[in-house]
Amino acid sequence: MMTHAYPSRYSLPPRGHAPAGPSAFLGRGALLASILAMLILPAGCRKKNSLPWRHMPAGGAPPVRIACTVPAATQILLQLGAAGDLVGVSSFDRPLLPPRLQSLPIVGNYLHLDYETVLNVKPTVLVVQMAPTRLPLSLTHFARRNRIALVNVRLNTLQQLYASAKLLGSVTGLTARAARMIADAQARLAAIHRRYALASHPRVVFLISTQPLMAVGKKTFLDQLIRVAGGNNVGEKLGSGYPALTRETLVDLKPQILLIGLPGEPVATGPADPRMVPWLALPVPAAKRHQVYLVTGRRSQFATLQSYKTAELFGHLIHGGNIRKSGG
Repeated sequence: MMTHAYPSRYSLPPRGHAPAGPSAFLGRGALLASILAMLILPAGCRKKNSLPWRHMPAGGAPPVRIACTVPAATQILLQLGAAGDLVGVSSFDRPLLPPRLQSLPIVGNYLHLDYETVLNVKPTVLVVQMAPTRLPLSLTHFARRNRIALVNVRLNTLQQLYASAKLLGSVTGLTARAARMIADAQARLAAIHRRYALASHPRVVFLISTQPLMAVGKKTFLDQLIRVAGGNNVGEKLGSGYPALTRETLVDLKPQILLIGLPGEPVATGPADPRMVPWLALPVPAAKRHQVYLVTGRRSQFATLQSYKTAELFGHLIHGGNIRKSGG
């Protein structure tokens, strides 16, 4: 086995330095933040593209082999039809993968990278998600020494999603497909926006975590999706990203629609559902009007090329949803 000067398990920066998005809060066997619908498309014809790394072996680029530590990016790769390029995934990916990919080796996650497994799967590309200023030098040195293209995606906003999808399309030689899927996603979101443009825009709070309480703030793709769906995300008053809040603050926001993110859990069974009871007891308009909904879709908090499905769900819930049909 190849020897190297790096520990077999590398600790990434503290959780506070991880990407400020729902995908940074995955864990406990289920998705805590529903950031993060899978559709595997046929691969189609590919162009041979150079990988975004200057230390490629002479004689042309090798076959693309991707180790991905970002569940949302894995979903984008699947949606692009690049499933065959995956050689390693994160520890949060398996529940979201089709059966034929669930045996892929686990190379790490947001907090830890297993260097030994990464070397064993021999990737040409390693996908991560970190603020550029938080990218550890030890990781860049590891990638350079082993001739691995380090691809750092950004998925905090829809604009970053489209740029990252374009980058992943280039890496996999699926540039044209990525462009078509980005255009389709944008068109679908525009159609949803037009549908609700003249409707009332009720005050919405979306809690992506209940322990601790964390809401969707401004400058996030979920904030954008709520607005596309004709909602007024009052969580923006709390700041950017996914800020923490107290129940008292939640009451002060007076949401008319309250969305509770419980990705991967069963859909709500009705007002008597034990998961609904504490929220329906709050002195807020959403509780009085019984417009509290569980958002349980596994991918409903992921920024992917099918995030328009989440916007469709938001529109349904914000403008006349049924408490018994709030899965997503």
